[in-house]
Amino acid sequence: MSAALGGAPPSPAAAQIERPRPTIRVRHLSHRFGALDVLKDVTFDVGPGEIFGFIGPNGAGKTTTIRVMATLLEPMAGRVEIDGVDVTIDPAAVRRSIGYMPDHAGVYDRITVREYLEFFADAFRVPSLDVVDAVLELTDLGKIQDRIVATMSKGMKQRLQLGRILLHDPKVLILDEPASDLDPRARIEIRDLLLELRSLGKTIFLSSHILTELSDVCTSIGILEKGRLVVAGPIGEIAARLEAVRAAQAHGHAPPRHGAAPGAYGPQAHGHAPPRHGPEAATPDGAPVDPAAVDRAQAGAPPPGYGQHPPHAAAPASAGQAAYPALSQISRRKVKVRVLGDPEAAAFLVRGGPGITDVDIVAGAVHVGYVGTDVKIAEIVQHLVRSGVGVIGVEPERNELERIFLEVTQGEVQ
Repeated sequence: MSAALGGAPPSPAAAQIERPRPTIRVRHLSHRFGALDVLKDVTFDVGPGEIFGFIGPNGAGKTTTIRVMATLLEPMAGRVEIDGVDVTIDPAAVRRSIGYMPDHAGVYDRITVREYLEFFADAFRVPSLDVVDAVLELTDLGKIQDRIVATMSKGMKQRLQLGRILLHDPKVLILDEPASDLDPRARIEIRDLLLELRSLGKTIFLSSHILTELSDVCTSIGILEKGRLVVAGPIGEIAARLEAVRAAQAHGHAPPRHGAAPGAYGPQAHGHAPPRHGPEAATPDGAPVDPAAVDRAQAGAPPPGYGQHPPHAAAPASAGQAAYPALSQISRRKVKVRVLGDPEAAAFLVRGGPGITDVDIVAGAVHVGYVGTDVKIAEIVQHLVRSGVGVIGVEPERNELERIFLEVTQGEVQ
């Protein structure tokens, strides 16, 4: 199956040695319809093997961006590259690299599922029809391959559309509202299919204004409002930057977000620079971030002196670090752990551990606040199991994407 529809995603070790070239690269993209500027200097990257969620209200400019990426619309300004190829210089090469599924795409109703896929396989000049069998298996349509398309549900038709764009084994999938108008079961099935496609090495660009359908699948996001990119990057990094802003505001070191100057979130907030990573990253005020501190936070390790001093007894920061918050505020998250037996005993075992910020019991579940990544969740579960506590459920905080969206947007439309 993987041989027919793509290889494995890049390994984490290789990504750490050298940052790969972005699969999708958008720079200073602008477009106008009449007197309306629908896109204003939009800049972002999508790395290989990512599921990138493009978020924004209706009319924000999401579909216009997608149409430019799909070579259906030429930008008035800026540059878009798909797998290193400029969409305006060689659109034919770009089309061979992408699978594009527009919102509310129609299907041919009076043929069977297999006939539909064989027709498009021929249109794509696929050398062997064996790929049709692979697509039927991947999309779970094999059992209904002889059914007339008109008799299928909306969810199955969406699966068929996904199957169609996979026939020529594209490297990049561009999906405009793929779960719109689907019932809950169909949404779950589409989500699971997207995760499977990512495991096959596909890079997926997914637009939506429904946050719940993105929160469980996206590795990175971009939020668009009134044609401007408000913020873009990995969800965890964006959340950490917002935590830094909140902490800086709490100490009087940053202006209010919604009344701030356009640069309150840095150049990336308005499409003037790619997301900042590594040593060149900075706090919202522009002060440099200590790379070692960030590495400790991402690894889930406590800051130096953790557990030795009260939280407010630390030495004063230097002038260059004044706006940077305490490490425990950079990547603080929550996880809900359900256990067999007494939750109080489980809470006692977790409380006070490295990277643990708070522990509460709510409705019989242990809610643990922690600093770090998913590695810390694994450590918590491993510690409980080794201590003889049966863990029956682990549920990370699910509202992070909603919180980010509400925090960085102002609810304005064009």
